[in-house]
Amino acid sequence: MQHGYLRRFAPIDVLTERELSAIHQGALEILETCGANMRHAKTQALLEAAGCVVDRSACQVRIPPALAEDCLRTVPSSYQLVARDRGMDVRIGGDRVHFLQGMGMRYVDTETWELRPATLREHAEVQIVGDALPNVHVMDALFSFTDLAGVPGIMQQLEGLANGFRYSTKPQHYGYLKDSDQFAIRMAQGIGVTLDAEIDVAPPVAFGDEALEAIWRFATLGWCVWASPGGRAGATAPGPLAAVQVQSWAGTMAFIVITQLIKRGTPVGLHPCDGVVHTKWAHGLPAAPETWYTRAMTNQLCRRFGIPVTTASGFCGHAKMFDYQAGMEKSLGVLTSIMTGSHLHTLHGSFAGELGYSNVLQVLDEDIAGNIGRYLMGTAIDDKSLAIDEALEVGTAPASFMGRALTRELWAKDRYEPLVADWGSHVDWVRGGKKDVVTRAQEKVTAILADHTVAPLTLEQHAVVEDVLAEARDYYRANGLIADEEWAPYMAALEAADLP
Repeated sequence: MQHGYLRRFAPIDVLTERELSAIHQGALEILETCGANMRHAKTQALLEAAGCVVDRSACQVRIPPALAEDCLRTVPSSYQLVARDRGMDVRIGGDRVHFLQGMGMRYVDTETWELRPATLREHAEVQIVGDALPNVHVMDALFSFTDLAGVPGIMQQLEGLANGFRYSTKPQHYGYLKDSDQFAIRMAQGIGVTLDAEIDVAPPVAFGDEALEAIWRFATLGWCVWASPGGRAGATAPGPLAAVQVQSWAGTMAFIVITQLIKRGTPVGLHPCDGVVHTKWAHGLPAAPETWYTRAMTNQLCRRFGIPVTTASGFCGHAKMFDYQAGMEKSLGVLTSIMTGSHLHTLHGSFAGELGYSNVLQVLDEDIAGNIGRYLMGTAIDDKSLAIDEALEVGTAPASFMGRALTRELWAKDRYEPLVADWGSHVDWVRGGKKDVVTRAQEKVTAILADHTVAPLTLEQHAVVEDVLAEARDYYRANGLIADEEWAPYMAALEAADLP
């Protein structure tokens, strides 16, 4: 089991109990009065049988407050992800903090900072490096590069997940896209692992048919599903931050009602994608302090009701290079969320508003995760660590403790050592050629790819992956979602990747 980091101190509250109640009651009023928008007949019937008022002509389902609050009480406060290597299993929730591989669209050249589609081989290398980094606890193979050269759009998530299984033994995350989740589930079952699924709640409070089909598939299995509401203040949500929170919480509760009516006790996590937009250009600002604050409010609400939280705070800012701005946006975003109680943190490798992904940045982000993790661990407070007898023995005159037995015993036990950050002296830096941290990270990536070995799939697991991929390809060709002109480049991309 990967235990991550234990948060040794109580999370910070950003709202009073009265303010929390006001948000919760406002969300209940929205669900009772306006309801959730959905046209999915099977889900409408399920909710109607539970006492909801269904207006089929308007595709609106009004949810009674008592039902919403009853379903909230049945959501587990934690859930477990089963990995290919059971020693890599992860339990999300409680006072534990873990990190999730980030997501991005395209590969970046760190010489020119130009973005381009990634090859399947480059995608595989991201999985190998993530597998080697101790603070990447959960992999996100379907989203680390979502623009794969030669791969039809409909197959990119499944090809990414297959690469994740081939090149990492850690748990994997998934999503949904035109029934691709049914193939992902079969692949996972054949390998003997579980997935959790990130499923959108369209703002204000709406559920598409594809999303609901995916919820049914995962909830029926009892696998965790993440509610992912995405309202942006002034655009797809009202302008005030509190109103964004009311809308997102209404969508989350509607999501929870659906899952719990399908199968009581289904784990549900919250992965909020809400926040604010640029006041001039109206694009999303994931690294704005206002967005971080909306996530802090979410964290406190979830703590109140025992809902595990996966946060995107800090995973990706607005910086276009791996510079001071990138480090500031990532570290402050993650830390503000962890301090207010979130559990799983998307971080490693993403930048430029999710347009880019980099193995070099994945290694740089390892130091952010490691530093924050060390901070969370705190320190022991006991007779030995207080060292009062030691202080009394040495006295208060100028002295050194470096030669003392207690110091020698404990000197390095609670010290964090960065992976690539340079904590040496300026003199040593000059003597070493004045390497910047990006160069050091590039060298680390090269070393990992040369030295790290991932336990391969068994022959049976390999066969399952290939059989499911072949069936998915045939399914989407037959349904016209893989065009004839896409097929030859697709096969060429698979051959060029030289995958096992």
